[in-house]
Formats: sequence, C-alpha cells, structure tokens
Amino acid sequence: MNPIRSVRPVLLPGPRCLLREWADSDAEPLHALTNQPQVVDRMLDEQPPSLDEVHAVLPAWREAAGAEPRLAYHLAAAEDGLVGLGTLTVTSPAHRRGEIGYVVHPDHWGKGLGTALADLLLRLAFEQVGLHRVEATTRPDHAASWRVLEKVGMRREGLSRDHLFVRGGWWDSVRYAVLATDR
Repeated sequence: MNPIRSVRPVLLPGPRCLLREWADSDAEPLHALTNQPQVVDRMLDEQPPSLDEVHAVLPAWREAAGAEPRLAYHLAAAEDGLVGLGTLTVTSPAHRRGEIGYVVHPDHWGKGLGTALADLLLRLAFEQVGLHRVEATTRPDHAASWRVLEKVGMRREGLSRDHLFVRGGWWDSVRYAVLATDR
C-alpha cells in the first residue's frame, strides 16, 4: 500500500475557483468571511475570530503545512479575491482516511461554488495526497451543504446524534463519505 503524500504548496485550479495556500494579505478578507452572520451560525467556534486571531492563525496554518507528513490543509478558495475556504484533514495516515470541510462567502451561495470547492478538495485528497476514504459532516438542517456533498459523489452514511457541543448546545451531524474507488 502506498503511503500518503504531503502536497506543498497547494495550487489547485478548477473551473470556478482555485485552492491555494494562505497569504498574509488574506487576513482581512478571511476575517470578513468568518464574521458574516450566516457563516457564524454554521461555525463550530464559540464566537467569530477577531482580526488579531486571524492574523495569528495564518502563520500557524503555514507552520502546520510544513509538517511531515502534512496532515492539515487549510486553504483559501479564490476567484476574483477570497470566496471561501476549504480544509482537508488527514485523520488516519495508516488507513488513508481524511475529512473535508468548506465555507463559502454568502455572496456566492447558490451559484455552484460550494460544489466546485468540495470537488477540488476531493481531487486534492484522492489524486494528490493519496487518500482512500474521505468523510464530511454537516447539520441535518443544512440542506444546501448536504446537496453539495451528494453532488460531488459522497454518500450519506448516517446520523450521529449529539455529535458536537457548540455554544452551549448539542448538534446532530449527518455523516457522508466517498471512496477513491467511487470516483
């Protein structure tokens, strides 16, 4: 079995956007994105990050990108400027398993950008990193997100009740997965 590969830097173009590493100049657009009320409602953080916290996290993400093997991919999704962010986390190198996540700026909702972003993350996971299985979770009431996951070929595998404790309450999660052999 082939081991996972560390990809750096990531520069993965697609028809709607490209995935790339973060630059210091992305701090203010990332802060604006993560402080959109519609985005905050779906985030797991207790509160949206301050601009200082965003400035601090970008170097931390770049440092994590240098790890060997690279297990964390925090990436900017850019079109004409920042339109979202995507993550790929290698959750088990031995079992070649990972998880994706994504956020799209509300100005771009309903335009297919979430699907394009999720597809790029899966291309990175399967074609470049060499994963066998990729998982994702979303809230049961987040129909747009589960439609994105289904459009990119992920299959609903079940409901995890009280899966996450967020802002003082339990959230259920709908779990999705796709195998390299499914694509």
